[in-house]
Amino acid sequence: MPELPEVETVVRQLRPVVQQNKLVRLRLLDKKLRGVNPAELRHMRVYKVSRAGKQIIFHLRHARKEPERHLAIHLRMTGTLIWQRYAERSGGRKVVPDVSRRNYWRKAADILPQHVRAIFYFEDGCVLFCDPRRFGTFALKADAAGFRPAGLEPLSRAFTRKKLANLLRLSSQEIKPWLLRQDKLCGIGNIYAAEILFAARLHPRRRAGSLGASEVQRLHSATVRILRKAISFCGTTVSDFQDTTGSAGGFSRLLKVYDRENRRCRRCRGAILRIMQQGRSTYYCPVCQT
Repeated sequence: MPELPEVETVVRQLRPVVQQNKLVRLRLLDKKLRGVNPAELRHMRVYKVSRAGKQIIFHLRHARKEPERHLAIHLRMTGTLIWQRYAERSGGRKVVPDVSRRNYWRKAADILPQHVRAIFYFEDGCVLFCDPRRFGTFALKADAAGFRPAGLEPLSRAFTRKKLANLLRLSSQEIKPWLLRQDKLCGIGNIYAAEILFAARLHPRRRAGSLGASEVQRLHSATVRILRKAISFCGTTVSDFQDTTGSAGGFSRLLKVYDRENRRCRRCRGAILRIMQQGRSTYYCPVCQT
């Protein structure tokens, strides 16, 4: 599932092409996408694109004085948003693509036409919502606050060492599963939890409430540093994630422990181990993370 860096990558790539662009039409191709009336969004302008946890938010309105609508897109496991600019014929006439045609798709990315579940038609291009496993969801609300995640945003100013210490205090849960709790910190998944703990030199089985002040400081710094660096490399692709151009995330080649079982630690040259925690694989270095 795309985590915070992947979703933030998509948001940053969509802003220059979608923000201040008019949504001419939303076409739903999959009956599983419920809860959204395309007619309600017709000819509304996207005045902002933002992220709430792992959700991409389109903020729309007709005019400043009219009611706003906020569309949340959750990519789930295999969802992607691909931007396609319209081709132009002589005379400046735009050619709007029909992605339902089998001979339309010519990109190198391994996405087939039958995986397109929705099409956002804008004035100068379209956004294709592709999702092979059909787990992604749409949700529409009048108030964007309804999409605010329960957990603390780790890249916000509110994420301080003191607040992190307060969240960890008295928790008997192991630190790796604790990092995955979206009611504590939002947007962190299995990949980045492992990488953050390696950067902070913390064993994944440590009890969250047992961390001392210096360890909380290391965890705080590692969280911000790893997430920001992953965003700068357009996220991580292990199997399915693609950005809005159909490209894979570049942070994959910088992973220190995730999915590197029995391979040499890049820091100490010891062997990376894998254990199971709450049904999820955890990768760590037993030498660096004692």
